[in-house]
Amino acid sequence: MSLECLVKMRVMTLKEDKMDLAEIFGEQRTEEWFAQRMGKFTASRFGDLMTNSRKKDEVLSATAMSYIYEKAAEILTGQRYEFTNAAMEWGNENEPICKAYYEEFKGCKIEELGFVQINDYSGASPDGRVDGDNIEIKCPYNTTNHLKTVFEGNINSGYMWQMQGQMLATGASVCRFISFDPRIEDERFRLAEIRVEADLAMQQKLVERLALAKETLDNLIK
Repeated sequence: MSLECLVKMRVMTLKEDKMDLAEIFGEQRTEEWFAQRMGKFTASRFGDLMTNSRKKDEVLSATAMSYIYEKAAEILTGQRYEFTNAAMEWGNENEPICKAYYEEFKGCKIEELGFVQINDYSGASPDGRVDGDNIEIKCPYNTTNHLKTVFEGNINSGYMWQMQGQMLATGASVCRFISFDPRIEDERFRLAEIRVEADLAMQQKLVERLALAKETLDNLIK
């Protein structure tokens, strides 16, 4: 069955369950979802917060501070900060295709999730949940990056922090990291799945860094 047919079947099935179209892909990228995230630190950028400064007397890196300034701008203007590029658009377009393919391949149904708060200033939006496990889908724009996951089990540190944050938010003990490239004709290499377990030490570091980021954000505004 073609990938396009799988997507159409998935949408039809969800419609039969009387789910609103906005809910088909986890209520994400709706106005409500954007509003819930406004001014909060979100898991997709936790990797930025966890980068350390090169200066001995500072903890937060320039990358982390840049993200904190973005959140300050959202709070002070009431307008969300959005950045997109070709790679991000590719990922957004192919995520539903990957979900349909994964459901057919695994014989499962993905439960959609929206924004889940960790606390009043941070949260996460997992790509879904299967049998209690979170799932995180990546559709690399560069096929080379996908193949590194296929053959080497490669997951960059930013994605690891993202998944630990998602598990912290949802209480899941496992996140299934899925890399997908629909351009690969050989089905053996089209999809890779890696099981990532909750790491309490990483999550504790994340909680501490989020608290520092919140304190820094508050001090900026004050």
